[in-house]
Amino acid sequence: MVNAMLNYGYALLEAECPRAINSVGPDPHVGFLHEMSPSKNSLAYDLQEPFRFLVDFAVLNLIETNGIDKKDFIRTENYSLRLRPSGAKKLTEEINWWFNKPL
Repeated sequence: MVNAMLNYGYALLEAECPRAINSVGPDPHVGFLHEMSPSKNSLAYDLQEPFRFLVDFAVLNLIETNGIDKKDFIRTENYSLRLRPSGAKKLTEEINWWFNKPL
């Protein structure tokens, strides 16, 4: 359950980083922490690292407050768990709240 939520949250973060990089203009393939490769957006992976804790907080908060239920997950044919659209919406809203939380 936690693994499915973290994977989804990190995927949201991974999708947002290239957008931020492209809006500013540096080469997304030139990274400092991750190996540079023409097929990888190394800078996007580097940019994710300082923000991963926000995804972790969002997942932990949903679990601790019972903000997500078993019905928000589906078991696949190979017995792994995936988020249903209802669970994805809850997690996305929670992550957005943590990213926009006033200091």
